[in-house]
Amino acid sequence: MPTAGSYRLEHQLSSCTVGEVWSGADEQGRPVTVARLNELASADSRWRDAFAAATETLAASETDRLAVTGSDLAGERPWVASDGDAGAIFTVLGQDLTPVGAVPATLSAAGMATDHQPDSVRTESRPSVEGEPPTEPLRPVLTDPAQPVSAAPVSGLPTSGLPSFDQPVSAVPVSGAPAPYRGMGSPPRPGRLLLLIVGLVSLLVGAAGGAAIVAAASVGDDEPAPVASSGPVTFTDAQLLLPSTQPAAPGQSPEPDEWPDNNWPTFGDQAGATEVSGLEGLGFSFQTPEGWKCVLAEKADAAVHYRCGAFDGDTITAGGDIFYRTCPAVCDNTTRVALRAREEAWGLRWTGGTTVQSWVENPSVNGKPEFGLVYVGFTRTAVEQVLNREVVLRMTAPADRADDVKKVAASVLDHTYAQ
Repeated sequence: MPTAGSYRLEHQLSSCTVGEVWSGADEQGRPVTVARLNELASADSRWRDAFAAATETLAASETDRLAVTGSDLAGERPWVASDGDAGAIFTVLGQDLTPVGAVPATLSAAGMATDHQPDSVRTESRPSVEGEPPTEPLRPVLTDPAQPVSAAPVSGLPTSGLPSFDQPVSAVPVSGAPAPYRGMGSPPRPGRLLLLIVGLVSLLVGAAGGAAIVAAASVGDDEPAPVASSGPVTFTDAQLLLPSTQPAAPGQSPEPDEWPDNNWPTFGDQAGATEVSGLEGLGFSFQTPEGWKCVLAEKADAAVHYRCGAFDGDTITAGGDIFYRTCPAVCDNTTRVALRAREEAWGLRWTGGTTVQSWVENPSVNGKPEFGLVYVGFTRTAVEQVLNREVVLRMTAPADRADDVKKVAASVLDHTYAQ
């Protein structure tokens, strides 16, 4: 019997161009569904990244949440298990799932379904045994590995034989629930979260010939219809206010399971705390001790840098830097770890809740009785969006004022942390 990790794969339910969905059970016999990329898609890093990004976003969603019970996104064939409908991942990726036993339509170079197959493609399936459901669906197999199914290269890059996102995908609610009644003559509008995810993974996988993809959706009667985007936006280190050189002493990877909760003091209802809000380019408010001030240090196309603290002339005696920058198009775990590695952190080991929030505390900066803290967190500019911003807090203070820095860090975390 096939397996995915510790899960038994009992019956294949459906398949699509890039993967399949199985029903199965965990070690205790509890039922699950498993979404798994096929071999062809697993060999393409774009599809692997898109599969991981869609999984992560659905798992964090407040409206279309997918309860993930197990996964292996880095294995030879990435898979995700859920006690819900794991096939929702493929729906988000714009794939049409074909029930086992049905003959799937092939895809032309334009990404549209056709009723015939190219000469270079044949179908294979294991003959059915009477009384036993087929274990593999009919699916395209390349007879000549050198010739991809799609005859048109994607943006001049080597092709993998996988279809690109040439057409906006169908925005069917991933929960499978019927659309709410809107009245006769009022067409249903796709969910904002689903289309945002579709736009995200479409940007990642790439669209052939510069075809438009969905980037936003209308959710109210007076809001605009979906708009098109021609490709992902990238920024230079200078535009992100990232250091031009690699850190001399970056933070070290955390030990397995070493992600304790922070025990920083907070302002609470403390008198004298100052609410800082409305800073240009900074998408959140936070609290500081009374007497602190924040001044703009630098601003770039995709980031802003403020200096906040207690000043003596132009010198900060307690406090330091706050950076707020755009995260790349897919702000997944790999990207977050890479951005965290760009920060000087005294060579100490990172701790935190998840890779969405990490910090180091140094009780002796430069061998002096001075407290230092670096916090790296990731947030979103709207509740329904995926993670798209990085927050970096870098502050120091005399040992007897360490709690001031910890309270500011706790306030920033509280105002920006996203599950």
